[in-house]
Amino acid sequence: MDIATASSTPVYRLAALSDLARVAAVEQERFGADAYPYFVLRQLFDLHGCDWLVAEVDDVVCGHLLVALTPDRRAWLLSFAVTESKCGRGYGSTLLAQAIELCSRHSVRSILITVRPTNQSAYNLYKRMGFTWTAYEEHYFGIGEPRDILEYKL
Repeated sequence: MDIATASSTPVYRLAALSDLARVAAVEQERFGADAYPYFVLRQLFDLHGCDWLVAEVDDVVCGHLLVALTPDRRAWLLSFAVTESKCGRGYGSTLLAQAIELCSRHSVRSILITVRPTNQSAYNLYKRMGFTWTAYEEHYFGIGEPRDILEYKL
């Protein structure tokens, strides 16, 4: 067993501009061709950076969750990913719990997220955290890209 890895404590915090290159790498690892390109991440940071959460271990970002607040007291979780090597260790559930808390502090009434219907591990996490199915769109991200929309009510 690697002692350094076993004793490393994750840190959860708001994203910084300097995190974007690593966030882009996490996006690429997890979403491949569907990953947000760096320039989009930069623009999203300009719009929503104050509500973007990251998880890091040993000063390396290994997960992120982008929260976009709307004027009607809703929030959309626009991008949520944890590196494959950290999956199943609670990083995702902690990021999601912190996003829910952030939304609560902003008096959000409803949090929405899209999920590919075949992404069972993500679906299980959202359901475990209290999200419920609200809609299905067959071409949400274009032809052949269906998504379920899940909602968490505060």
